[in-house]
Order: sequence, then C-alpha cells, then structure tokens
Amino acid sequence: MKFAVAFGCLAVVGMLAAAPAKAQSVKIGYVDLQQALSETSEGKAIKAKLERLLKDKQREFDKMQDEVKRIKDEIETQGAMMKEDLRRTKMQDYQKKMVDLQEFYMGNQKELADEEAKLTKPLLDRFEKVLKDIGAAEGYTLILPSAAVVYGQPSLDLTSRLVTKINAGAGK
Repeated sequence: MKFAVAFGCLAVVGMLAAAPAKAQSVKIGYVDLQQALSETSEGKAIKAKLERLLKDKQREFDKMQDEVKRIKDEIETQGAMMKEDLRRTKMQDYQKKMVDLQEFYMGNQKELADEEAKLTKPLLDRFEKVLKDIGAAEGYTLILPSAAVVYGQPSLDLTSRLVTKINAGAGK
C-alpha cells in the first residue's frame, strides 16, 4: 500500500516536472506526521491518555489471564482426583474463560485503535489546515507525507515548522 502511495506521488511529481517551462516552478515539501504527532504538546497529551487507557486495559487483561492460569493449574494438579462432573465443569469454565480472554484482547485492540483515531483526528485536521496555509503562503505546489518520500532535501522538511505552529495555537 505504501508503495502504491509512493508510486502515485512519484507519478504526480513526474507530471509536474514535465509541465511546460512557462508554467510556475514546482515547489514540493514533505512532513513527518508521526513525528509531528509525537512532538506537539497536544500529541503528547493524546499519547499519555492512550497509554493510561492501555495500562488500565492491561491490568484488567492480566487479572483475566491470572484467573485462566489458576483454573488451568487447578485442573493440571487436581484433575485426576476430581470427580468427572467437577473436572468437566472446570474444563468448560477454563475454555469459556480462554474465549473471554481472547475476545477481550481483540475488543481492546479495536477499542484502542478507535480511541486513537478519535483523539488524533482533530489534531490531524489542524495539521492539514496549517500545512495548507504554509503551502499557500509560500507557494508550495505539493506537500507530501514523508512516508511517500524516498529522498528529500532536509530544507524541504516542514515537520519542525508544523510542530512550532501547532504548539503556538495555529489551525484552531
């Protein structure tokens, strides 16, 4: 997928470079959105909130995992001495708790991804607004995400400028 994005971007750059000489000059910049997310004060707050949520979910997961392990150990150590009905009940309980644990894990992965998207969307929208302003004010023909750039001169990297502007309140 990243290759397709990069290839598409290269095709656009190629078309722009092949434009007639009398057209305006091409000015391309790039920005590392992940770096900007991690360096802005808002991005740091989002990361801290997500880490707290992850830590809470991890504690809950660990409790569930300990319960599953406890039942498994009980079956392994005492299973031969248990009555058949009790052993069958313990095995069913173990299997149910294993399924619950897996569902909890998968649900948490989705929940965390959804929460991350919800929290970062407003900041990413601000990034877009600020980058459009930079592009318009400074005559950029194109500003690309750094993931689509194979090589770029450091002077064309707009990441630190984006972080500075966002931290100063731009794009609200």
